[in-house]
Amino acid sequence: MDNTINWNRNVVTMGWSALFIWWGTVIMVDPLTIGMGAIGTGLIVLGVNAARWLKGIPMRRSTTAIGIVALAWGALDVVFDPRFESSFAMLLIVIGVVLLASLLTQPIPEDARPQ
Repeated sequence: MDNTINWNRNVVTMGWSALFIWWGTVIMVDPLTIGMGAIGTGLIVLGVNAARWLKGIPMRRSTTAIGIVALAWGALDVVFDPRFESSFAMLLIVIGVVLLASLLTQPIPEDARPQ
């Protein structure tokens, strides 16, 4: 069990490291757009969940949803090239709704239900 916990922690740390490196690269390199940054973010987050799945560790539904939303947002941003402000604001709203929906759709454990 400790080996699985350590492995999961290492994968999460590698994912965060990759995200910070990717975000820094997107900010520094001029031809990379915010949409491309979102696509890369989605791929990294989904890659971490894929690594968990391959190791037999349950994937996080919230990060899977965020990865899919980031991929979709990035693809739409690259194709349609909307204004950054409205695009980023819409992304924040969608992420908030997805996080709230994932919380509300979780099953309630038997011991946590009111009597």
